[in-house]
Amino acid sequence: MTKPNRTRTVGVTAGSAFDLRVEEAVFDGLDVTLRPVDIETTDDLKRELADVDAVIDRLLAAPYTSAVIDSLDHCEVIARCGIGVDGVDTERAAQRGMYVVNVPVYCQDEVSEHTIMLLLALERNLSTYDTAMHDGVWAQDVTTTQVHRLRGQTLGLVGFGTIAKLVAEKAQAFGMDVVASDPYIDAEEMARADVEKVEFEELLAVSDAVSLHAPLVEETKGTMDAEAFERMKDSAFLVNVARGGLVVEDDLVDALRDDEIAGAGLDVFETEPSSQGDAAPPFESPLRDFDTVVLTPHVAWFSQEANEDRRRTAARDVRRVLEGTAPENPVNEPQ
Repeated sequence: MTKPNRTRTVGVTAGSAFDLRVEEAVFDGLDVTLRPVDIETTDDLKRELADVDAVIDRLLAAPYTSAVIDSLDHCEVIARCGIGVDGVDTERAAQRGMYVVNVPVYCQDEVSEHTIMLLLALERNLSTYDTAMHDGVWAQDVTTTQVHRLRGQTLGLVGFGTIAKLVAEKAQAFGMDVVASDPYIDAEEMARADVEKVEFEELLAVSDAVSLHAPLVEETKGTMDAEAFERMKDSAFLVNVARGGLVVEDDLVDALRDDEIAGAGLDVFETEPSSQGDAAPPFESPLRDFDTVVLTPHVAWFSQEANEDRRRTAARDVRRVLEGTAPENPVNEPQ
């Protein structure tokens, strides 16, 4: 396909506060203008991106609905700077002849490290001790929560992709036994990682900690509901660094209040603010009321290295499309 002989515009949904040095380096030598835009709503997407030739979306602050896709009259590709594309109507984009690409391989080390960090914080009761010390209280008995060593405990992984495998490796280094449930991974592959394949119900029953690593698709929404929490040990922890929609938060709150589980470490939530820092609304959740819950603001993926990796990979695929070649990481097939 012959490309127009004009300057191309790439909208970068990062806002004016973010630098564009990584993207500028990727597009060096190509007649491209990078336009940073602030996005909070679908109306912002329609207004700010109406005339762009491509989009690099760093934050997915608002969903790319069919109506948004239809408003992007000149757009050839939407690049998601991350793994998940559940906020993009990929089918409608394909119908409009538009690629949707993602960054399927990045931040595995960061997310697996964050998983273990949350697990350790829960098992060692870190937040309670830390709060007491910051309040000037030196008291080893500040909590009645039991503290246990990791060695000999069982970690259950829901999903057994790349990140889960790294979590298993790290957990085994602490002496943990690891089981996993994943309908798409056979027992032989798990066994090669010294992991035992079990059914989901058994995983819940035998695990001292359950860590979620499944994608958010229709069949996995609400995986951790009231029934799932009832199956868990009352001494077990839940860790979720995957997608907030995997957990029914109201059911989790009930399980915590009823002492059906011991606590939770969460980096993702059913509903998350679209803005950051002072611009974000207060984080309102009953989960804040529990000393046995450790919360982080969807940062498991983040490190300086991972952030630059995802931006570079997304920008390279946009450049490929604008130059008339196929992207490396398409998640749809334009018609």
